[in-house]
Amino acid sequence: METTIACIIARTNSTRLERKVLKKIQNKHMIEHIIERVKLCSYVDKIYLCTSSHEDDEVLLEIADRNGICSYAGSEESVIDRMLDVAKIENASNLIRITGDNIFTDSVYIDIMIENHKKKMVDYTRTEHLPIGVTAEIISTKALIDCISKMDSSFSQYLMLYMFQPVNYKCLVIVPPEMQQKPKWSLTVDTELDWERTRSIFGNTNGFLCYHDIIEAGNKLDDDMIMVKVQENIKWPGGVLLSIDAMMHEMRKRTEQSLKIQIDLDYYNEVLNEQQSRFQNNS
Repeated sequence: METTIACIIARTNSTRLERKVLKKIQNKHMIEHIIERVKLCSYVDKIYLCTSSHEDDEVLLEIADRNGICSYAGSEESVIDRMLDVAKIENASNLIRITGDNIFTDSVYIDIMIENHKKKMVDYTRTEHLPIGVTAEIISTKALIDCISKMDSSFSQYLMLYMFQPVNYKCLVIVPPEMQQKPKWSLTVDTELDWERTRSIFGNTNGFLCYHDIIEAGNKLDDDMIMVKVQENIKWPGGVLLSIDAMMHEMRKRTEQSLKIQIDLDYYNEVLNEQQSRFQNNS
């Protein structure tokens, strides 16, 4: 039987926005909002908060315990080593990589990705054309073991660039409905401006903040608050800098080389309705 484990990757050592995963909104830490979202997924067998063994990160182990999920404290530098340690503990077939600064990680797309990842028996699954900070990645443990054997583990923060390689691995890309496509938006949290944007999107909402709500709130924001800064460069392994345009061109090329599934709004809404019901029952 295939086992799929969600790994929420988080530490407290952020510098541009100090201890950002512990910042609170609606009386919950940012990391707790992510945990709450992942709990709604039907196809996730177990959730781990994967942090480091550094003493400063012990608070995250406490948060995991309070929220009824598992935790693992491992390598301070290698995200991949932490994930593979969890895979060994759980004998996991597939791992979900969820970044701790992505408060708007979409649980609906996680379920859609897992379902199709299993059906198509692929090594790596992602969703393209969504804002930065909304989607996760599904990786087969076998492929991840192969990947780390071929790369410098000190580059583990660039895991996506090594796994999303259709020439080396069987990659699947989920393509969302056109009305959901916002590839030039950024919803990740890394700076004070990002946190201001996050507070604006949450507004006074106390219920289930779904992706439809996020798009509606985002459309009301000024471009300088939500759009990816095109003048910024993206750091790649080895200190190589790429422009946003060059990065997007490379991602489009890899997408074209991958197996693709275009989903429609009915499919998305069906999964969303199931998760909303689960949220209401648990409230």
